[in-house]
Amino acid sequence: MGSLKSIALGGALALSAAAAAHAADFLPPPPPMEPPVLKGTISSGIYLRGDVGVGVQSVSKYHQDDVAEFGGSFFGKSDNSTFFAGLGIGYRFNNWLRFDVTGEYRGAGQIGVNDIVFNPFNNGNQTNTYKGNLTSLVTLFNGYFDLGTWNCLTPYIGAGIGFTQNRIAGLTDQGALFGNFVGPTLGYANTGTKTNVAWALMAGVGYEVNKNLTLELGYRYLNLGDAQSGRLINAFTGQIQGPLKAKDIDSHDFRIGMRWNFGDPNCCGTPEPAPVAYMPPPTVRKY
Repeated sequence: MGSLKSIALGGALALSAAAAAHAADFLPPPPPMEPPVLKGTISSGIYLRGDVGVGVQSVSKYHQDDVAEFGGSFFGKSDNSTFFAGLGIGYRFNNWLRFDVTGEYRGAGQIGVNDIVFNPFNNGNQTNTYKGNLTSLVTLFNGYFDLGTWNCLTPYIGAGIGFTQNRIAGLTDQGALFGNFVGPTLGYANTGTKTNVAWALMAGVGYEVNKNLTLELGYRYLNLGDAQSGRLINAFTGQIQGPLKAKDIDSHDFRIGMRWNFGDPNCCGTPEPAPVAYMPPPTVRKY
């Protein structure tokens, strides 16, 4: 009797194992494992940027050797607007700190000032009005602190230092003589360039459009250093005089820009959805 029970139990176990193996034949194979993705590598923080804007540009002081020698003075200097566009490349270390290097062209700036000076050769005063074009090429190394993100908006502050090449072109010197001879004067100057240290202070806000694109709206104070024309030439006599110098040029800039990030940060810090675990289909018994 015990032998019959053992034989029946062994048969039942064998049939169960066979049924389980037969059911397993109908299960689809598990999906292949995805290769690990490297995040936080050096490429994830690299970005390109572009900016355009307008600045209110001014010259703190003018100087010309002959005017200074004869005790003359400058007056009536005028501020003017300038337009600029720039490109750059940068690296974002974390959610708070980033750096970039930018190159910028500034155009449509103007030089405008008047002077009055006593002319001993004519025994009378002489007045002049200087007008010319001012352009600049600016290279800056910038650092920024991002102050946290709220509703995709990230305010920031920053500072930059670099160099600029300022150019005065098309300068004319129109004036009048009073004294022994009364009449007009006219002078001109060749193009002159001067390279200086430049520095900037910045503040603004960025808006994260998506995980790669951020738009910016910002303010910048930019100090451009000095500029000077070529030597002044009297159009009537050919007499050569010293250049006109514009000292301590600065600008209050308002700009809009964009940053294109090559990494894979999430917009506004939104967490990525969790991967769906593999679930085998239910086993269906066949009778």
